[in-house]
Amino acid sequence: MGKIQEKLRLDRLLANSGYGTRSDVKALIHAGEVMVNGVRADRVDAHVNLFRDRIEVSGQLLQVSVHVYYMMNKPAGYVCSSKGGAYAAVFDLLAEKDRGKRLGGELSIVGRLDLDTEGLLIFTTDGDLNHRLTSPKYHVPKTYFVTLEKSVTEEEQSSYSDQVAAGIQIPPEDKEPGALCRGGELVWEDNRCCRLTIYEGLYHEVKRIFSALGNRVTFLRRISMNHLSLDESLAPGEYRPLTEQELSRLTLTNTIL
Repeated sequence: MGKIQEKLRLDRLLANSGYGTRSDVKALIHAGEVMVNGVRADRVDAHVNLFRDRIEVSGQLLQVSVHVYYMMNKPAGYVCSSKGGAYAAVFDLLAEKDRGKRLGGELSIVGRLDLDTEGLLIFTTDGDLNHRLTSPKYHVPKTYFVTLEKSVTEEEQSSYSDQVAAGIQIPPEDKEPGALCRGGELVWEDNRCCRLTIYEGLYHEVKRIFSALGNRVTFLRRISMNHLSLDESLAPGEYRPLTEQELSRLTLTNTIL
């Protein structure tokens, strides 16, 4: 991400701060709803200083944010895309004001989930963070709750866990070649349910791991990324901004090697 300009046109700043399109912002200014340093703004092309000028919109102080960070509990049946097609897109679940560009760039998804996969999904305009969390070279842990088709005995559970820890060869799928997965951790909850932590994020990696083990995933939910866990109070399809503490947990670097 390049350096953020200190001075910007007022209409661009407001449009990139979630106040709608340039036309929406122009209407706000012409309606006398925008104050700059206590003076009513009357020009949409006026330049303001992001960090020195006091800007109020409809009596509320503008808190300049370069980036936004949202956590969503993704429901099944949505594709991780800004545009749908045969299926609805996760961006359709965002309010219009939250989808727009910010000062730091366009909103994007951190690590896609399959159509039928649920759980933790992060949206951000912070491209640097997105790269650090999703690039295979950083080995960021992602944990999934998995339900399997076939029941697994205690002996088989131990074998599954050992194979996953050692790194397992997964079969090719669609246009993706086979690959040797980096070792992960498998924790069993019962004879069909487990939690799997992986460090790469290859195409359909979790499903291909269990396929290589001779089983099939029937339910998949991402429950954490790095040190950030899904807020279980979010209903499927709901989202909210990350708190400062949650953002700190997401960006901790002690697991990004």
